[in-house]
Amino acid sequence: MFQAIINEFINFVLPNSCLVCGASIDASERFICKNCSGKLEPYNQTHPWQDEYKALGIIDNSLSAYWFRADKELQPLLHAMKYQKMRSVGRMLGRDLGKLIAAKNTTPFDLVIPVPLHKAKFRDRTYNQSDFIAEGINDIIRAKVITGAIKRTRFTPSQTKLDKAARKENVSDAFAVNPKHAGEIKGKHIIVVDDVITTGATILECCGAVKQAGAGKVWAVSAAYAELKMDD
Repeated sequence: MFQAIINEFINFVLPNSCLVCGASIDASERFICKNCSGKLEPYNQTHPWQDEYKALGIIDNSLSAYWFRADKELQPLLHAMKYQKMRSVGRMLGRDLGKLIAAKNTTPFDLVIPVPLHKAKFRDRTYNQSDFIAEGINDIIRAKVITGAIKRTRFTPSQTKLDKAARKENVSDAFAVNPKHAGEIKGKHIIVVDDVITTGATILECCGAVKQAGAGKVWAVSAAYAELKMDD
């Protein structure tokens, strides 16, 4: 009863609306109304590159929570997380991802490691949205989050306008394990997390770096998967 009164007061002082459709939402809903939430499209497929990189020993599994499709319900949530610093949106998506990981995993994970931003981009933005998702995963599976375990060794231009081959070349050897965390990684089961996976080029480079550092099981995961669509 007391919590319900608090929730009503919060909604009166700070009215909430769905980030997707703008409809009013009550205190039991966070950022997205039940109608829009029901339209989020789970990604129930295998990543197209998964088997290849499992065979190479770079990953042991991969998964994404949702499909990303332009102008659909997930896009405003990702935009709010990435460009408006809405940590709670990322944490909500991370919890969804954590539940999926828990349902598919039999061996506990030790660490959750976000894909890093280059320090120049981090300095400009002041935060990394993948950290928020990692926190949400940790809410479910209770593995330690290490935000500085992987570092970018060089600045890489945006992948947005690049095709699959160019994306792979763009991030080749662009990541390494931070030496001060190398001892924490060796022999540990690790989740590497990004906000959106497309060709997998970036996250697979990160996974390769932690495997080279002696990690045990490594999963590549993301809040969303997007098909690569290049303009003609």
